Amino acid sequence: SYALDKMTSLNVFLPHDDLPRLQVDKPMRTLVLLHGLQGNASFWTRYSSIERYAQAHNIALIIPEGEMSMYVDMKHGLDYGTYYGKELKEIVDKLFNVPTDREHYSIAGFSMGGYGAYYLGLSCPEKYAAIASFSGAIDVGFRYTPVALKNAPMPFYVDNCFGDPTKIAGSDRDVFALFQKAKEKGIVPRMYQSCGTADFLYGMNVMANKKLTELGAEITWRETPGIDHVWDFWDSEIRWLLKNWLLEEK
Repeated sequence: SYALDKMTSLNVFLPHDDLPRLQVDKPMRTLVLLHGLQGNASFWTRYSSIERYAQAHNIALIIPEGEMSMYVDMKHGLDYGTYYGKELKEIVDKLFNVPTDREHYSIAGFSMGGYGAYYLGLSCPEKYAAIASFSGAIDVGFRYTPVALKNAPMPFYVDNCFGDPTKIAGSDRDVFALFQKAKEKGIVPRMYQSCGTADFLYGMNVMANKKLTELGAEITWRETPGIDHVWDFWDSEIRWLLKNWLLEEK
């Protein structure tokens, strides 16, 4: 990666139809999947059955490494925002025979990756047909206020990503400000958001959903009673998303 100035991991799944029982009569789509804060590019394939689900719906998967970047150009670190927002699509175009036109190109993630999916999708709405967040840390402007940090400190140095995290609200790292800009452009991806009611980010997700809806967003919202911040939930969610939502036309 030239944006990161280093080698980086990229897991790719290409649906195959070499056996009759595996043939899928659907146009191929491409889904970028983002991992959470303490994960890496291998987590989706290690902890979920995403490959089986993607094969069933003829979906190519692009699963890159995000480290602890929040998927932004870090204040003190690497330019992951540029890598994901620009370079990754160029790499995929050159190396893999998968669709990357807007109609067939989407992004999703959990936890930190939920924020990343909304941040990247709303920063570049012309690139993504749909964006999805599972248990996402969507409202970073609120999450990193002094009050919120005092009640639940983050396990890493957030200033490495954002600089002064109390200045995120209203900036180009704020999904609400980004949504308003995308809306003004007249091009907003389809939006999906979900969270378990026992998740420590549930309250943030409810508030974020309300704020985005008040701004005019049309979001498919799902919540699961009693579920925490766990892979059982994310595996179930990605399966439901591919089967019931992602393939719908806007």
